[in-house]
Amino acid sequence: MLFRIFQYLGITAIITFSAGSIFLSTSARDLNSYTNQSFLYNYASFFEDRFYDLRMKLTIDRDKKDDRLVLAAIDDKSLTKIGRWPWTRTHIANLVNKLSNYGAKVVAFDVFFSEPELACNAESPDNLLGASFKNFQSDPTKKIILPYSVVKKESDEIDQETFFKEAPDQLLNFIMDARQAEGSNLREFLIEKKVFPIEILANSETGISHIEAEADADGVFRHYPIIANVGGMYFPSFSMQAYEFFSGDHTVVNIPSTETAYIQTKKGNLYVNYNGEAKVRWFGGLDHFPTVGIWDIFQAKDNDPEMQRIFKDKLVFVGSTAFGANDLRNTPVDPILPGIVFHMNMVHMMLEGKFMVSELESTKISWIMLLGGSALIVSVMLFGNAIVDFVAVFAIMGGLFYLDSYYFIPKGYNNRLFFCLFSVLSCYSWSTFLHFYQSNKEKKKIKGTFSRYLAPSIVNDLLKNPEKVRLGGEKKVITVFFSDVRDFTSISEKLTPEQLTHCLNKYMTMMTDTLFEHQGTLDKYIGDAMVAYWGAPVDLENHSYWAVKGAVQMIERLPSINAEFEREGFPLFKHGIGLNTGECSVGNMGSNQIFSYTALGDNMNLGARLESLCKYYGVQLNISEYTKNAIPPELQKEFVFRTLDKVKVKGKENAVTIYEVLHPGHHLINETEALAQYEEAFQMYLGQRFAEAFEIFKSLHVKFPEDKSFERMMHMCEDYKEVPPPPNWDGSYTHKSK
Repeated sequence: MLFRIFQYLGITAIITFSAGSIFLSTSARDLNSYTNQSFLYNYASFFEDRFYDLRMKLTIDRDKKDDRLVLAAIDDKSLTKIGRWPWTRTHIANLVNKLSNYGAKVVAFDVFFSEPELACNAESPDNLLGASFKNFQSDPTKKIILPYSVVKKESDEIDQETFFKEAPDQLLNFIMDARQAEGSNLREFLIEKKVFPIEILANSETGISHIEAEADADGVFRHYPIIANVGGMYFPSFSMQAYEFFSGDHTVVNIPSTETAYIQTKKGNLYVNYNGEAKVRWFGGLDHFPTVGIWDIFQAKDNDPEMQRIFKDKLVFVGSTAFGANDLRNTPVDPILPGIVFHMNMVHMMLEGKFMVSELESTKISWIMLLGGSALIVSVMLFGNAIVDFVAVFAIMGGLFYLDSYYFIPKGYNNRLFFCLFSVLSCYSWSTFLHFYQSNKEKKKIKGTFSRYLAPSIVNDLLKNPEKVRLGGEKKVITVFFSDVRDFTSISEKLTPEQLTHCLNKYMTMMTDTLFEHQGTLDKYIGDAMVAYWGAPVDLENHSYWAVKGAVQMIERLPSINAEFEREGFPLFKHGIGLNTGECSVGNMGSNQIFSYTALGDNMNLGARLESLCKYYGVQLNISEYTKNAIPPELQKEFVFRTLDKVKVKGKENAVTIYEVLHPGHHLINETEALAQYEEAFQMYLGQRFAEAFEIFKSLHVKFPEDKSFERMMHMCEDYKEVPPPPNWDGSYTHKSK
């Protein structure tokens, strides 16, 4: 029976982990847009992406070429014959004229023309190039495309020496039509000035589009930037503009929700992520497109029939294939693929309408394959035949591999097969090698023993990292917690030692359980006081939020403890809690023989001072401005804060603003108008408008006579009206004692 319990618990964990990993691999690129790239987000995509690359390459037709897309290559031969890059723009103008003679329809330059060319001749090479562009485009069906670059917008402050504050006028003709739900936008980008085409070329009626791409976390280019949101306007990428000019399609951006965005084309819907990127369905490498060296183009006659056959009515890309040009990309089809071929693959994908299905659809199929394969192997293992199990596990994995590679991938699905196969193999391995559970049994027993004395997070961290069992510490930003039972001496005098122990244990159990439920770490008990913190020894995102949430929960649970004490005839407990967020030294402190994991530092002391001030201000939960400010704005909405004071505590020179956090049972929790009046009056107080503030505090005190803050602030204003504060008064109150 115990074997079955462990077997199915393990299988459940494996399937849950695999399903979660599928989600992470689907969301990794969007998640990394909000956070620093980390192993947590990238481990799943690392395995899934590389495994997808392997299966995808099996479906590539090695003998197929797309003759519609031609590469005019800046190759090694051309560099040798013409000279090192950059060439004079007279040569580029000559190339454009040649391609015009050969009948090219669209010419897309993967080359920046961001600086004017210096020349001694009367006729500027830039003017010659601009004239060649206009001559080429004199036929309205023909178009030149020039690139620029964009970068992600990280803040509202724009360095106007580096970026355009607004989209340049030359781009306004290329704004894409967009249909979007209110509040639904993709990530914003900024246009770099340093590589934007010079004015004479930008004004030559050419297409202008952004060209920069960002590799995945493992350094491989799989996603292509299709559109860029610049100031709420959407602009096409290099490949998107090339596709539109060549096909005549008029694409539309659709963002029906914050989770979904796609480009509507006549071939279908091209789904994009938050960055405006789409995953590429690869057609192939350099050998899948006709390629002609630019030197060979220059050497051919203007009426060369072979050149006309190659270029007539074609979309021509001009880019580098030379090894020393530093324009090589690590891609699934070639680890040193010229960057221009990356763009050509994207255009081919759009021309063919072979778009990836939505990530939601791929994720759904992935989960079906995960659950189906796992359920099948578990069902087979119920028969208890080891040979059948062995054959079945590889048959199931092979079947899923074949189904995905030759059915789903050709249809544009990006299924997460790695963790589907991982789940099947792991479920089999878990059941087959369950005896490893026995070898870990003793370790779990030790863990259970030590968990009675140490916080579970510390035990888990020490088991994972035994090297931490030594003296020493590290600097970490944490949220510290101090609590104390009010008038504990008076309570202890009314109880026998046994009764006092009973009451204190019941109270501390509630406090500690609540602490652990909210991911806190217990430091120590000091009589009726408790010291704890969030964010160590293991990192915790938004630890200030969890600290406040846990402290509020402790206050909410105290009445139920007091109800028990009242029934038993014991005194009621009241407590004060102080929270502060800041850098502390955390680690194992003590002697070489006996030490404990604890935190030290000035911010710990401030937390203790805030707890001791609870009695003075008549509150149960007192937090510093550092704790409040560390909580993200969207999470602050869960709490109601009231400014208590701006104080200088004993041992501190700088004033700190402190706040009361109102719990659900607080008499002001629903009095939003009274709280707003209080905050307004408090600002008057800081601005030394004591008479006006006094009237508001007085009216609030009359309405809520039990509220100590209203009364205290009323008396403070009254005192300052009679004896004004010194000229350099900053609104703070200095506490002389602890």
